[in-house]
Amino acid sequence: MKMNYLTNLGQSVYNVDETGLQLNNQPSHVLAEKRAKDVVKITSGEKGETISCIACCNAEGVFLPSVCVFKGKNLKSEWTDSMTPGSHIVMAQKSVYVTATIFLNWFTKHFLPRKDEGKALLILDGHSSHSSSVVLETAEAANVILLCLPPHMTHYLQPLDRAFFKYLKTLSSSQRMDAE
Repeated sequence: MKMNYLTNLGQSVYNVDETGLQLNNQPSHVLAEKRAKDVVKITSGEKGETISCIACCNAEGVFLPSVCVFKGKNLKSEWTDSMTPGSHIVMAQKSVYVTATIFLNWFTKHFLPRKDEGKALLILDGHSSHSSSVVLETAEAANVILLCLPPHMTHYLQPLDRAFFKYLKTLSSSQRMDAE
């Protein structure tokens, strides 16, 4: 019985984090002085648009479909064309930052319906948008334990930062360069 509990444990331990992704902001060519050995900074003349992406996976490596936050009022249908099934786009008028309302909607409409029955542990950073009283009460009622990582340490401790977002950003930037 104890072994069965341990084998199912990975399905009940989740990690959530968000990151900003730059769109259209990777220069395709670099200009530098002749024979320059180091280029200190590479920037683009075009100001890129930023989106926020909320990602969540369990300890077995199974990812929930992502939620992306775009700035604006109107959702364009082509934005969802290459998204994984179940992914969702949220439109925000003021900024692409994940607010308490956006996080609560993600938690109640995206996370809770997909988590397994029973107790679950959700590891997250301690951002104020994640710890509103409504989120805390909803989590308690749904048997979800929220574990907040220490502030100013998440870039070292946050599993999604360390193992996923780094490679997502590298892949995203290399695909933009290939497209040009």
